[in-house]
Amino acid sequence: MKINKCNCNRKVFYVFLVLLSTLMSCKKTDEADILFTGNKYQNLKQYIDANADFSSFKKIVEAGKMTDALSSYNSNGGVDFTLFLPTNEAVNKFITGNVTYSSLDALLLDATYCTEIVRYHLVNGRIPSKEFPNGALANKTISNYFLTIFFREVNNAVTYSVNDESKIVTKDIILANGTIHTIDKMLTPVVYTSYQWLGKNNEFSIYSELLTKCGLADTLNAFKLDEQGRELYNEYTLFAESNELYATKNILSFNDLVKSINPLGAMDQDFKSPSNPVNKYARYHILEKSVFLDEFKTEVYTTYGDYPISVDLNDTLKFNKGAKILDKVINNKDSVFVNYLLINNDKSNVVTRSGAIHQLNHLLFPYLPGRKSVTYQFYEEPVINALRAVEGEHTILIEGLESISMVGAKSFIYFKSATTISGPLNNDYLRLSGDVSFTFKTPKILAGRYSLGFMFQRGSSNYASIQASVDGKNVGVVLDLSKDTPTFRTFTMGNVDFLDYSTHTVTLRTIIPGTIIIDRIIFEPI
Repeated sequence: MKINKCNCNRKVFYVFLVLLSTLMSCKKTDEADILFTGNKYQNLKQYIDANADFSSFKKIVEAGKMTDALSSYNSNGGVDFTLFLPTNEAVNKFITGNVTYSSLDALLLDATYCTEIVRYHLVNGRIPSKEFPNGALANKTISNYFLTIFFREVNNAVTYSVNDESKIVTKDIILANGTIHTIDKMLTPVVYTSYQWLGKNNEFSIYSELLTKCGLADTLNAFKLDEQGRELYNEYTLFAESNELYATKNILSFNDLVKSINPLGAMDQDFKSPSNPVNKYARYHILEKSVFLDEFKTEVYTTYGDYPISVDLNDTLKFNKGAKILDKVINNKDSVFVNYLLINNDKSNVVTRSGAIHQLNHLLFPYLPGRKSVTYQFYEEPVINALRAVEGEHTILIEGLESISMVGAKSFIYFKSATTISGPLNNDYLRLSGDVSFTFKTPKILAGRYSLGFMFQRGSSNYASIQASVDGKNVGVVLDLSKDTPTFRTFTMGNVDFLDYSTHTVTLRTIIPGTIIIDRIIFEPI
C-alpha cells in the first residue's frame, strides 16, 4: 500500500499542536495535576456522577471545589486514592445528628467545611479491604489525619466500621484513580485535639479536670504551621480514664482522685509542679507519640512522666505486665492471677487531631518496668515517619529536623523500597554520604547496661569507615563498611551504661569519608 508521507506528517503535526495546546491550557491546582478523560476511564468523580445514590455527596464535592481532586491522579504523595463514599442516606444521618447544619442546603453554603469533608473521606493511596487493620489505616487522609477501622463480628460475619462511626456497606469498587468503599454515615471531620475532645465529653470529666489542674492544656494543644498555613499538632497518645472506671474504685470527683494518688497531700497543693505526685500520675498517661492499637509492639513506650509504659504483644495487648495483681480468675478450681492491664476496645482508638485516645481496664499508676530491647528506625523524626508508606527515594533536609542533626552535609536520603530487602525492617533505610557526623537523639531509655548495635549495608569500595559514640563517648572500634560481601548485617559496637531514665545522643562519625547505609540502631539489655 502506498503511503502519503506528506499527509501523514501533517496529521502528526496537527495532533501534536492539539496536544500542546491542551497541555498549555491546563491549570495546575493544589489537588490535581492530570485529569482522566474519555470513556476509557471511570474515575472517582465519574462514578459518583453516574450513580444517583451519591447525589448528595456530589453536591458537597462541587460546593467544596473538589471535583478535580476526585477526577485526577494523586499529587499528594500517594499512589491513587481510597474514597470512603457516603450514600445519600449516609449524608442524611450526618445532617440529622449535626447541631450546626439543619439541612444539606445549609451545609452547602459552608464551602470551606464541604472541602474539609471531602478531604477527610479521601485517603492517600489505594487500600483494599483485605489490607484493613484493626486500627489506623497505613496512610493518612489528604487533610493529614488518620482514619481507623474497627472489626465487629455479628452472627459469625465480620463487619467493618470507620472511626467506629460509620459501617462499610460495599467494599472494593476499583476505579482508574482509586478504590471506593461505601459507608452508611458520612464521617465527621476531626476538629478537636485529644484535650479538647475530652473536655467536650462528660464521661471523662474527672480525667479532663486532672489534665487542666496539672497545667497540661498548652502542652497537649501545641501546634506549628506548615508551608500551607495548616495547623500541625504535636502527636501523642492519651490513656484516658472514664468516670465509670474511676467509680469502680469509689472515685467520684477530682478530689477523690487526688486522695487516691496522694493521700497525705493537701487539696491546695501545687498540681502543676513536675515533682507533685498528682502531676506525675497525669503525665504518666501520655505517650510521647501517637500509637493506635494495631501499631503497638512488644517494647517500652516513653511517657511524659518519670517512667515508661511497657507493652507485651502475644495475641493480646498487655500493659505493664508484672506491676501488681489486678484480678483473680477461677478456672476449674485453679486460680489464675492477672498482673497486667488490658485495653478496653469500646473506649479506645479514638481519633483526634493530636493522636489516639485509649482506655485500659484498670487505673494506670506509675510503674518502673523491666528493661527490654529498644530499636530505633528513625521514625521518631516526624518527616521520616510521614514518608514510611511512600515508596521511592526522598531527600531529607537537615534544617528543622527534631531528633536528627548532621555536620558536613545539608541532607540525606530516606529510601522506601517497593520490594523486600533482606535485613532491614519495613524495607527502608537511610543513606548518608561524604565526610559527615550524623547524630540521632533517642527517646528516654531505662537505666542499665546495654549493648549498642547497628544494622548497616556493607561491602562496597565507596562505603565509609565510621566511629560510633553515645553521649560524646566513643563505643567500640572504627568499623570499615567497605569490607566483606555486600549485604545488610547487624554489628555490635560495644557496651554502654545508662545511670538514669533519660534521652541519649547516638553519633556516627566518618573516619574515612564515604557512603553510610543504615537501617536501625539497637540497644540490647545485658
